[in-house]
Amino acid sequence: MKKPKILRGVVATIVVLGLPVAAMANGDSEIIGKSEKVSFADLNVEKEVGAKQLYRRLQQASKRVCGVESLTKVGSLREMSRAKSCYKNSLDSAVAEINSEALTEIHQG
Repeated sequence: MKKPKILRGVVATIVVLGLPVAAMANGDSEIIGKSEKVSFADLNVEKEVGAKQLYRRLQQASKRVCGVESLTKVGSLREMSRAKSCYKNSLDSAVAEINSEALTEIHQG
Protein backbone atom coordinates (compact mmCIF):
# COMPACT_ATOMS: atom_id res chain seq x y z
CA MET A 1 0.00 0.00 0.00
CA LYS A 2 1.44 3.37 -1.03
CA LYS A 3 1.72 6.13 1.53
CA PRO A 4 0.40 9.54 0.52
CA LYS A 5 3.27 11.77 -0.69
CA ILE A 6 2.81 14.29 2.11
CA LEU A 7 2.92 11.60 4.79
CA ARG A 8 6.01 10.02 3.24
CA GLY A 9 7.76 13.39 3.32
CA VAL A 10 6.98 13.91 6.98
CA VAL A 11 8.01 10.38 7.97
CA ALA A 12 11.22 10.52 5.95
CA THR A 13 12.15 13.88 7.43
CA ILE A 14 11.85 12.42 10.92
CA VAL A 15 13.79 9.31 9.94
CA VAL A 16 16.57 11.32 8.30
CA LEU A 17 16.81 13.47 11.43
CA GLY A 18 17.11 10.39 13.61
CA LEU A 19 19.65 8.51 11.49
CA PRO A 20 22.88 7.74 13.29
CA VAL A 21 25.84 8.44 11.06
CA ALA A 22 28.18 5.48 10.94
CA ALA A 23 31.84 6.08 10.27
CA MET A 24 34.62 3.61 9.78
CA ALA A 25 37.66 4.16 11.96
CA ASN A 26 40.31 1.50 12.37
CA GLY A 27 37.92 -1.00 10.78
CA ASP A 28 35.33 -0.52 13.52
CA SER A 29 32.01 1.23 13.18
CA GLU A 30 31.65 4.28 15.35
CA ILE A 31 28.59 6.48 15.77
CA ILE A 32 28.94 10.21 15.45
CA GLY A 33 26.38 12.06 17.54
CA LYS A 34 25.33 14.51 14.84
CA SER A 35 22.27 14.66 12.66
CA GLU A 36 20.55 17.19 10.48
CA LYS A 37 16.95 17.57 9.46
CA VAL A 38 16.42 17.61 5.69
CA SER A 39 12.99 18.85 4.75
CA PHE A 40 11.51 18.11 1.36
CA ALA A 41 7.81 18.73 1.84
CA ASP A 42 8.11 21.38 -0.88
CA LEU A 43 9.38 18.88 -3.47
CA ASN A 44 7.77 16.19 -5.60
CA VAL A 45 10.47 13.55 -5.28
CA GLU A 46 8.79 11.27 -7.79
CA LYS A 47 9.74 13.75 -10.53
CA GLU A 48 13.37 14.04 -11.64
CA VAL A 49 13.60 17.78 -10.88
CA GLY A 50 12.37 17.32 -7.30
CA ALA A 51 14.51 14.23 -6.73
CA LYS A 52 17.64 16.05 -7.94
CA GLN A 53 16.95 18.97 -5.60
CA LEU A 54 16.43 16.62 -2.65
CA TYR A 55 19.60 14.72 -3.53
CA ARG A 56 21.60 17.96 -3.43
CA ARG A 57 20.09 18.76 -0.02
CA LEU A 58 20.99 15.29 1.26
CA GLN A 59 24.54 15.60 -0.08
CA GLN A 60 25.07 18.96 1.62
CA ALA A 61 23.59 17.74 4.91
CA SER A 62 25.77 14.61 4.83
CA LYS A 63 28.86 16.73 4.18
CA ARG A 64 28.08 19.01 7.12
CA VAL A 65 27.27 16.16 9.52
CA CYS A 66 30.34 14.14 8.56
CA GLY A 67 32.79 17.02 8.40
CA VAL A 68 33.78 16.46 4.78
CA GLU A 69 36.10 19.38 4.16
CA SER A 70 39.36 20.02 2.41
CA LEU A 71 42.30 17.92 3.56
CA THR A 72 44.08 20.96 5.02
CA LYS A 73 41.15 21.58 7.38
CA VAL A 74 40.74 17.91 8.30
CA GLY A 75 44.40 17.46 9.13
CA SER A 76 45.10 13.84 8.17
CA LEU A 77 44.44 11.25 5.51
CA ARG A 78 42.95 8.97 8.14
CA GLU A 79 40.41 11.61 9.20
CA MET A 80 39.57 12.40 5.57
CA SER A 81 38.98 8.69 4.92
CA ARG A 82 36.70 8.50 7.96
CA ALA A 83 34.76 11.58 6.83
CA LYS A 84 34.31 10.22 3.30
CA SER A 85 33.10 6.87 4.63
CA CYS A 86 30.68 8.65 6.96
CA TYR A 87 29.42 10.76 4.04
CA LYS A 88 28.81 7.72 1.83
CA ASN A 89 27.08 5.76 4.59
CA SER A 90 24.84 8.63 5.68
CA LEU A 91 23.85 9.45 2.09
CA ASP A 92 23.15 5.77 1.32
CA SER A 93 21.00 5.46 4.46
CA ALA A 94 19.02 8.64 3.79
CA VAL A 95 18.25 7.66 0.20
CA ALA A 96 17.18 4.18 1.30
CA GLU A 97 14.90 5.56 4.03
CA ILE A 98 13.16 7.97 1.66
CA ASN A 99 12.51 5.10 -0.74
CA SER A 100 11.85 7.11 -3.90
CA GLU A 101 12.54 5.39 -7.21
CA ALA A 102 13.64 8.65 -8.86
CA LEU A 103 15.95 9.53 -5.94
CA THR A 104 17.46 6.04 -5.89
CA GLU A 105 18.18 6.22 -9.63
CA ILE A 106 19.99 9.53 -9.19
CA HIS A 107 21.99 8.15 -6.27
CA GLN A 108 23.01 5.01 -8.15
CA GLY A 109 24.11 7.14 -11.10
